[in-house]
Amino acid sequence: MLIKKLLTLFVLLLLCSAAVMARISKMVTEDGRLEFTVPAAPWTLSLPKGEIAIQQQQIKPNKQEGYFSMVDKKTYLFISFFIEPVRDCKDSETCRDMILNLGNPSWENPQNLVKSRIDDISCFEFLIPSFRGKPVKQQNLYAEFVKDGYWVDMHISMPLYDPKDHDLFEQFVKSVRFDPKASVTKGN
Repeated sequence: MLIKKLLTLFVLLLLCSAAVMARISKMVTEDGRLEFTVPAAPWTLSLPKGEIAIQQQQIKPNKQEGYFSMVDKKTYLFISFFIEPVRDCKDSETCRDMILNLGNPSWENPQNLVKSRIDDISCFEFLIPSFRGKPVKQQNLYAEFVKDGYWVDMHISMPLYDPKDHDLFEQFVKSVRFDPKASVTKGN
């Protein structure tokens, strides 16, 4: 029953992302990576395209902040992240600790909380065994990237998690790349 509900939710999310799919072709690099940025950031964040379906992209009118969400249709990883200027934290570790200390009401009974690093990226993760009384067995990983005055707060989750799937989380974090934007000179 739970699997049927999760699959139904997954299908609905994919259908909702169809409107965004037309714009993806503009966001895919020659080497098959999806690109994400906000106009004010000096870089573009890219991820391997794989089976990722983009669900949402929102850029705030200030052009300095954005929110992006997607799902990997093959691995069932759900990925979301904010891009915004660094304000209240200055490096990956202080950003991680700030997010962890702020908490989130949707973190219902988190278990197995672990702070860690994946290369030079500070992370924390935990398991949510149930949500609103329903078993979900959802693993959550938050990875905090700080680059050139901007911060990326990335959340990766997977329902029906099995510990053998943990490598998918690590590989995804390691796949994040920041590429400088091509500078545009006046008159070109």
